[in-house]
Amino acid sequence: MAKNKHTKKTSKPEQVIDYNIFYEPGKNLKYIIYSAIALLTIAIPVYFIINMVQANGTNSFPLDDPWIHLTFARNLAKYFSFSYYHNEMVTAGSTSPIYTFLLAAGYFISQNEFVLSWIPGILFFTLSAFYLYKLSSNDFPKENLFAIAATSFFVLDKWMNFISVSGMESTMFIFILIATAYFYRKRNVIPFAVFLGLILWTRPDGVAFIAALFIDYLISFKFAKKDKSITLFTKQQVIKILIISGAITLLYFLLNLSLSGTLLPNTYNAKLTYYTPEFRSRTEFLKQEVWQYFSSGAYAYIIAGFLLGFIFTLKNLFKSRYSPYILYIIFIFILIFIYWYKLPYAHRFGRYMMPVIPFFIIVSIYGFKETALLIASYFKSRQLAVFFLSLAGILIIFFSISDISENRNTFAENCKYIYDRQVKAALWIKDNSAEMDLVATHDVGAIAYYTERKIIDVAGLVTPELITKLNDRDYSKYMTNYLKEKNVKYLAFLREWYRVTNQNPLFTTANKLPPEIMEVYEFIPDKTLILSGEMKSMLMYAENMIMQKQIKNALQVLTKGASLEPKASVIYFYLGAAYMTAGDNVNAEKNFLKALEIFPDYNDALVQTGFFYKNTGKKEEARKYFEKYLKLYPEDKQVQELYKSVLD
Repeated sequence: MAKNKHTKKTSKPEQVIDYNIFYEPGKNLKYIIYSAIALLTIAIPVYFIINMVQANGTNSFPLDDPWIHLTFARNLAKYFSFSYYHNEMVTAGSTSPIYTFLLAAGYFISQNEFVLSWIPGILFFTLSAFYLYKLSSNDFPKENLFAIAATSFFVLDKWMNFISVSGMESTMFIFILIATAYFYRKRNVIPFAVFLGLILWTRPDGVAFIAALFIDYLISFKFAKKDKSITLFTKQQVIKILIISGAITLLYFLLNLSLSGTLLPNTYNAKLTYYTPEFRSRTEFLKQEVWQYFSSGAYAYIIAGFLLGFIFTLKNLFKSRYSPYILYIIFIFILIFIYWYKLPYAHRFGRYMMPVIPFFIIVSIYGFKETALLIASYFKSRQLAVFFLSLAGILIIFFSISDISENRNTFAENCKYIYDRQVKAALWIKDNSAEMDLVATHDVGAIAYYTERKIIDVAGLVTPELITKLNDRDYSKYMTNYLKEKNVKYLAFLREWYRVTNQNPLFTTANKLPPEIMEVYEFIPDKTLILSGEMKSMLMYAENMIMQKQIKNALQVLTKGASLEPKASVIYFYLGAAYMTAGDNVNAEKNFLKALEIFPDYNDALVQTGFFYKNTGKKEEARKYFEKYLKLYPEDKQVQELYKSVLD
């Protein structure tokens, strides 16, 4: 009997492979995870502190700003006044009033400024990590390994550990943002409303997160019509959220209005004015302070995952599928846009960009996860996906640990940097001034805190009436008249911010601590000459050109400077230095002597003129200038040696 050619062959059903990596820790293991979070978020920051003290021999912060919070907090605790000097100078000069209130409460427990700052910073870092784990566990349901990875990267982040012991409100702000996102995800009305209301109390730029929440909810609302798995707030819940968060936010605005007559703190307007885009490049901000910041060290791998996560999120949106990661991406882009548009400056250590770090990490984890699923599906290999994820995780952890090792030294170096300038200047003023003497400065943190003197803030943070004049061409003249009216006794300036000439500083870090030089001067009405911002920039440019031996460029700008400010001895000093470098002894001598004609006790000019005569063989002339200098500064060993070298 012939076989039926049309008989169908039976085939085995294709095996369906599950490429997901499901894992949910038990109760006991979760306790271990929480313990590890607490241990690491305390141990690593403490390691930073110990390393700093061992390296420097003293405590300090890597920024001057922490002492601003501490000064407000001390006065609030001692005088029950939100003021910058005793119960005077009431002003909205704190960017984070809720952080100031917290420090003021802590002041009744400990008056040690470092303990008072480090403990909250570390505590909020721990809470941030704890809530990041909860948030990412919600974002990766039944895939807890991804939540553990996100939390691990955050706990080992070089900047999170750095900023947690920097005395700033940053970790508090980050905690509030993460907690807000978590309770929003859980649709937990009361805590969400409370944390939402606290955002602006912590930092004004938190408006970016509020805007991101609003946009995310609109997207959720739209997609919920087709996707019944999306949970929305009820109408009554929305009203409750608006009332609670609105009331808390209203109190914030009322506080600022009562203190300074504005809705936002003085710091907001002062920094917007000083760091205006007119004087800073938006392109360089994006290139250096955003892209380079988020593409170095461990971030070089995290950003790869972030870009992948961004692509997958867009894909979901185009397919009308809601993605929880859109909230984080919108926040990141809005915050960057706000700074790009209004204030193209991320501050030292990228501090203004740090709030995006936890959300940057979550989106990155999502990007790696989805890419691993594609790899597994394409190659029909779950092992390959696991290998890809393991490799990414190992690389990020390895470079994170390496970054921490490097950043602990960066932390120590910057703590010393601030101590040697702002703190030492403050201690000198405290020891050499009367209690009622007024001090004008632009770095108002350590100087106000340690001197306990009344401060005139020439940068406007706590002296808001100066803000509108900051970028005026003749601000130095306006400032001089203002200081005269206020009977200011001392000036404490970084030379790179404001340059004083025709006076020798009473305290200086010149010749010891480049690049920035802190100087303290006695303010003498009708004599003290504070150069304009334009002139200061010209001098800095000329100094750089002289160092590079580009004398023609230096002479060009200095000659222009002499025509604009003919009574500034420092200009002729630099002219003399430029001509001496070029080998033009006639003009070098002429300009050194001109500088001393204007200001006979000019310390740098006395030394340089003596050195000039020494090199040209005029030992008698050299002795005269070295002797005059040593009468003013008899302890200067270096000039003593120069003087000995010209003795017959």
